[in-house]
Amino acid sequence: MPRGDRVAIAAAAGYSALLLAKAALAAVAVARRRARLRAATGAVIPPSELTIVQAIRSGDPQLEDALACTLVAAPRSAVIWLVDEEDATGRRAAEAARSRHPLARLLIVECPPCPPGVAPKTVKLHLAEPRIETEAFAVVDDDTSVTPEGVNALLDGLRIADVSTGLPCYVPGPGPWSRLLAQFVNDQGLLAYLPTAALGTPRALNGMTWAMRRSTLERLGGFGPLLPLLADDLAVATRVRTSGGTIDQTEVAQSISTTVADGRHYRELMHRWMVFAGLALRAERPAWRAGLLAAYAVPAMLLGALVIGAARRPTPPRIAALGGALALRSAVLAVAQRLLTGRMRHDPVLSLVAELAVPAQFAGALVDRRIVWRGRRYRVHANDRFEEVVR
Repeated sequence: MPRGDRVAIAAAAGYSALLLAKAALAAVAVARRRARLRAATGAVIPPSELTIVQAIRSGDPQLEDALACTLVAAPRSAVIWLVDEEDATGRRAAEAARSRHPLARLLIVECPPCPPGVAPKTVKLHLAEPRIETEAFAVVDDDTSVTPEGVNALLDGLRIADVSTGLPCYVPGPGPWSRLLAQFVNDQGLLAYLPTAALGTPRALNGMTWAMRRSTLERLGGFGPLLPLLADDLAVATRVRTSGGTIDQTEVAQSISTTVADGRHYRELMHRWMVFAGLALRAERPAWRAGLLAAYAVPAMLLGALVIGAARRPTPPRIAALGGALALRSAVLAVAQRLLTGRMRHDPVLSLVAELAVPAQFAGALVDRRIVWRGRRYRVHANDRFEEVVR
């Protein structure tokens, strides 16, 4: 057998082994978490003792519906919406959502412009901190539609950890770029957050939804010390871990829907996520960093090599190796999504495109450190060293 065919078979075997290992670890993580919850003796915090905090930024046409969903999903919880003073569109969306549910325990707070050297989301959370009067609070992105099941999962997680975080599940927005983004998150989220949780204490928070007791936040010093750190979820996770705290990764999916207008918007979103992923990797110990790269960068490179090899010289062994790897990949992802989200959210073509683009996107984030976030442009050197860039 020619050397190229043997390489293709080895690449397919390596890719399949890594995929199955991550799927098995995800199942282990779910089983362990459920066992810990069964063994926990503390009472669950009732939804009436929860405050949902959402930092609002206009720009997505689904904003009003997503905000209204919060009031429907958690009718007994307090809600704080943080809107920029200059964001008239965001304020109108918040007022329109409130008019649909006038009896909600809702407070809308207008926030002054973000000062230089301060994270634009964390500064809003800092303003909300003295207004939180319940036992616990949850930070929810404004494009996330919380569900009663998701809220209960976050509160349940606080019985076994200092902070609990949700599992992202994107509902495709309108247009092909929205569907591509949703497919990327739905594929990668399942086999990223859960497998790492099986190897020890979960390492990261998903910024779209996480919860914490107010007493824990006070023990950590509040949001004030985190203001100079750009990625708020990374800052909170690092603070919790370095203080000896623990993170609970729930397996209950939290629905998100983002309207991605065009290819430029998609590139900006992915570029920001990759820059933040690089920050998270740099915060890890060398052994963890190497393991994460092996688990999530190597598979995309192996798959890319399979596709390129089969395209350049489509011999039967290469076609069979690629076809087998893709068939296994689709089966594993489809089954995992069905089990954890109740729906099969797998498009084989979009899924393949999204994963093949990861190495180039990550390489681009290493070269170009500029991002667009919450209406501002930043050049990011480190999580505690960034500067706003004038357009």
